[in-house]
Amino acid sequence: MTNDTADWASRIAEELPGPDVRRLARAASSGPPAVRQLRARTPAPVLRDACDQLLTRITGEDHYLAGLLTGAARAVERAGQHQTIDVVWTGPESGITTGRLTAATVTELICAARREILLVSYATRTEPAIHAALTEAASRGVEITLMAENPADNPSYTARGTPFPGVAATRLRWPVDKRPPGAALHAKIIVVDDRIALITSANLTSRAMETNLECGILIRGGPQPRAIRDHITGLQAHGYLRL
Repeated sequence: MTNDTADWASRIAEELPGPDVRRLARAASSGPPAVRQLRARTPAPVLRDACDQLLTRITGEDHYLAGLLTGAARAVERAGQHQTIDVVWTGPESGITTGRLTAATVTELICAARREILLVSYATRTEPAIHAALTEAASRGVEITLMAENPADNPSYTARGTPFPGVAATRLRWPVDKRPPGAALHAKIIVVDDRIALITSANLTSRAMETNLECGILIRGGPQPRAIRDHITGLQAHGYLRL
């Protein structure tokens, strides 16, 4: 086995939930027919893709590769158990508690992304620093998913134009025919690499980033960042969200 194979196993363990990685490992230990059977049974595109990748690496029963996958999954799970939570603010200082600034935190998260960024916001403007950070992230191969409110789906939303034009991204929307009357896409979320999540009251606007009184919670590690991303992925898979 090469370092490339070990790196692949680590990447799979970072991208997939632990139970899926272990299912992949059991299939690897049984050989290609078991991998094909797993691929045929699973509805998850990411797991099917992992099965395809695995099939290019094995020709028979491969207990060593199965062990790499199992070990990598456990290492990722142990790392995820070490969780930190910070408060992120926009607005005046109280002199009592301190927290990270929203604008700096958002830009830092985008710049730190290695694999993927999920960004959800209601009011969304092309804030220059965030635009520059997203453009740079896309240039280094980070997969970006943007979901913003759309006036075609919510008549109460009056903003016009495409946020962050020119950024290579998957752009999701919540179509009017898939939401209750009067409902708004009101979540404000950033998830980076399934490891870090910012849940905040702040929209992606200069006022919310720098002027308003806004509060958010920054979660590093633990199951919540992946669970947030999985919820959005699940809504898309069930047709509630569309490109």
